[in-house]
Amino acid sequence: MAGAQSTSDDPGVSSQWPTKTDGIASLRAPSDRRGVWYLLPIAPCLVALLGMMVAASIGMTGLESLRIDGESRAESTSDILASALAARLAFVPEADREETLQRAARRSGAELILVSSHLQILVDASLGKTMISDLRRAVATRDGETATGLGRVRYSARPLSADPRSDVLLAFVRMPGTHDGGYALVRALVALTTILTALACMVAYALARDTNKDVDFVASRIRGMLHVRTEPTGEVVPVRTMDEVGMLTVAFNVLIERFAVAQRDYQIDLDRVSAADRERAAFLAAVSHELRSPLNAILGFANVLATEVDGPLSVDAREDVEQILGSGAHLRDLINDILELSALESGQLKLNRARVDLAAIAAEVVRESAVLVGEKAVTVRVDADAGVIAHGDAKRIRQIVTNLVGNAIKFTQRGEVVVRVASAQPYGQIRVSDTGPGIGRDERSLIFDEYKQTKEERGRRRGTGLGLAITRRLVAMHGGQIRLESEIGYGSTFEVLLPLASETSRGGS
Repeated sequence: MAGAQSTSDDPGVSSQWPTKTDGIASLRAPSDRRGVWYLLPIAPCLVALLGMMVAASIGMTGLESLRIDGESRAESTSDILASALAARLAFVPEADREETLQRAARRSGAELILVSSHLQILVDASLGKTMISDLRRAVATRDGETATGLGRVRYSARPLSADPRSDVLLAFVRMPGTHDGGYALVRALVALTTILTALACMVAYALARDTNKDVDFVASRIRGMLHVRTEPTGEVVPVRTMDEVGMLTVAFNVLIERFAVAQRDYQIDLDRVSAADRERAAFLAAVSHELRSPLNAILGFANVLATEVDGPLSVDAREDVEQILGSGAHLRDLINDILELSALESGQLKLNRARVDLAAIAAEVVRESAVLVGEKAVTVRVDADAGVIAHGDAKRIRQIVTNLVGNAIKFTQRGEVVVRVASAQPYGQIRVSDTGPGIGRDERSLIFDEYKQTKEERGRRRGTGLGLAITRRLVAMHGGQIRLESEIGYGSTFEVLLPLASETSRGGS
């Protein structure tokens, strides 16, 4: 019995349908070009993004440097201004001190306050009212930062003399904000960044465009290899650049050359194998034909002896003649299988298609197979629907059913073999079920191959393993399908689907 690999979820059931393939998958050029299109704008975008990031980093660094430099200058200015004016006021009469401080404040743009040792404001050359607490802190700390009418300022406090009771001069110098020099820096940085980024984007765009063209060229040449006019290995792609794309093209050409060598070697080996296969088929056919002539003579004379035309036979002699007839018939079947397979492989076997009544053929095969049952407790019956008409070769369909029924009877020791015929649009269905031992999972994928048998069949040392292989090929020639369902200990079922005949189908080819 034979089978196919299981596609069912049940581990004891094998069910696989052969599928038609055209041998070579259809290859199409991809219509989605997004992967290639992104290569063109992505380089300028990355350059622009990188330029803006660098510009932002430089701008922040520059603004921070301006802030630190401004604070340093404000600190130096307040210290120098306070020290210089304090030294000068020491020699200026008290009546002229206010005028001197006002004039110095206008020229320097700073706030100047002269206070006594008791923090009494003597001269106020500031923009607003100053809190006593701020003056006290400024006199105590001598240098630092605070906020006045000028905004954030740097202050310095210097006594007019070394006397502890001397008056104290406070100088408040505004610390420049980042906007003072920051605007100019930002404008210059934006202008420079715009110019450099634009140039870099144009260069990146040009490089990306050239790379994109190279990639498109290589891709188009590879797609051109799908044309029939090219060799199976394809054509060598010209190397236009020496960049990464050029290196890829060189590597691809090396691959093409290696594939060409492998393809030539494969073709040589394939031709050699095909020639050997043809010679083998021819040898088998010739030997089989040569064997049939003496075999027919042996069977003919054995039949003459069995009919006792030349005289009665003893019991032992009759047994010997029957053994000759049985072995000769078996040998004739083996030779016929070999000839059948040779005709199939060489393409010499042709189908004579016509309208075939599957129920009638099944009934005839079941009726004739009764002799195969012998003394076994096996019942062979047919369960057929009427009117199931297939379009095929009646002789070959009969051969298909005979092979399946014969196998079922051979491996069934007790129980029954049932042949069911039904319509399964657009096919006619023939199911041959038995109650035999079933077929193991590891053997289901082998028994439809030539010269492959189950362990039980090999143990009996009968047959060549060609029956199911021939059946599979005959079913395929009819445009049908065959599958196996089997479970160890519960028997097997072979199902054959053959195309139904249409109302207009007639004749054969």
